[in-house]
Amino acid sequence: MNIPKFLFHYYELDNGPFRNITEYGFEKAESVQNQISEGFNSKRPDNYIDLRFSLENRIKKQFILKGGKPNRNDPFYFTLGQCDWAKSWYANPGVIKIPLTDFKPEHISFTYPDSMVSFQFYDEPKLETYRKDCNGQVFLLDEINDLINEYGIPSNEKYLTEERLKYDKYIEAQVWDDEIINEYKNKA
Repeated sequence: MNIPKFLFHYYELDNGPFRNITEYGFEKAESVQNQISEGFNSKRPDNYIDLRFSLENRIKKQFILKGGKPNRNDPFYFTLGQCDWAKSWYANPGVIKIPLTDFKPEHISFTYPDSMVSFQFYDEPKLETYRKDCNGQVFLLDEINDLINEYGIPSNEKYLTEERLKYDKYIEAQVWDDEIINEYKNKA
């Protein structure tokens, strides 16, 4: 199966792209989360900020153990391929599409599906129905082809028709570098 050739970054147009809620520490993250009143992101659980900081730490540690070389403490989030469902996260969504080849492999990691979902499936016994062997893991770019061959690319058709796949909406990419991001931020 072919790997999608682009990463997609979805964001709130009013705030601009490439903003990570954890970038400026816990207090700022809480303040930002408390200001979100529309879209899917407004429905996050009360402990979301704690979960997000903990999860990013786990992802970063796994990424480094596999040979990744992050240049940031927190990643920028993308989907591998297009995911129209991601637009529902925002009241006024924007999207930036970047060729996967623009990124250095040592600065990008992946989870299947979304990182929060993947690690919750791995951690929570009550979610065993949805768990796959790839959950709770970080993958490198050179592992994506095998991952897609084994599990396929998430799609609307799959998550809308197969109960066990209802949370598999996309493969998430985490970008741990500013270089390419800054180029596209300036264009946005």
